[in-house]
Amino acid sequence: MSRISLLAMGGTISTHATAAGALPRLGAAHLADAAGEQRGDVEVRARDVLLVSSRAVTPQHMWDLAAAVREEIEQGAAGIVITHGTDTLEETVYALALLLDTPVPVVVTGAMRVPGSAGEDGPANLAAAIAVAMTPRFAAYGPVVVFQDEIHLARWVTKTHSTRVAAFGSPSAGPVGHVVEGRAVPLLGPLGSERLSRIAPPDRRVELVWAVSGADGLIVEAIAERIDGLVVAGTGGGHAAPLLADAVLRVAAAGRPVVLASRCAGGQVLARTYGGPGGEIHLLSSGLVSAGNLPPLKARLRLLFGLSAGLTAAELFPEGPSDE
Repeated sequence: MSRISLLAMGGTISTHATAAGALPRLGAAHLADAAGEQRGDVEVRARDVLLVSSRAVTPQHMWDLAAAVREEIEQGAAGIVITHGTDTLEETVYALALLLDTPVPVVVTGAMRVPGSAGEDGPANLAAAIAVAMTPRFAAYGPVVVFQDEIHLARWVTKTHSTRVAAFGSPSAGPVGHVVEGRAVPLLGPLGSERLSRIAPPDRRVELVWAVSGADGLIVEAIAERIDGLVVAGTGGGHAAPLLADAVLRVAAAGRPVVLASRCAGGQVLARTYGGPGGEIHLLSSGLVSAGNLPPLKARLRLLFGLSAGLTAAELFPEGPSDE
């Protein structure tokens, strides 16, 4: 019998309805019991890591979770399933991809509907996640997200809808596999590893600023002296209003790394199409570093954990717009 470790972080899949709304109350043992009833061919070992809504998850919690995954693998787990709230699930799975070299499958899942509600999706998602965790070939994909019988890479997955049970997708690439009749079926081969060359606990402050129409430098100027790095979620192919562009270029000129991403759900930062103040040519030639096709939420985590480990922005984002 294979042993799968189930690490619980909280989120909707663990909630109980109260007069104050749904709150995380159900621990890993409760989820493991339910999963074990569905899968008699697997031993599910339960471990509580955290019991919170994912809006409260921090990079330090992600670091602690990665350590828990390593411990479970060292103790003989053939696969890891992590239950997590959906609000920041895509960030946690990418942080795990940065921090882990996974010799066994690592799968993150959750739920959109509270346990006991009509059409609750948690049990089906958990069963599908276990199926992927029991399939050794998925170790090569790094940490993945399993939702609604779809398997998504950490790099691409994002929450695309606030309420539907089919809440997750990978706009740039689509799922890399499906779960069919309880079996994990790959569609596409794995990419190269996202893992950083060095890792350390998060001890740097990296902020994310979204470019919007008419944005000036007010927000950037307010935080400039208190940050170690900055990610700009630019419009389109990586653009910013001229006043915002001036502000972020001053941050870069002061020696703090500034990474330029695109706020679009798919695609990547351009390199040599649009000129003028705030165009990608202006920004990249004046000191900003391109995130290429990495979404801004994940570019922030890559910069944060990378700077904490002593890596430079150039080392963290070496290929820029040519990496798709």
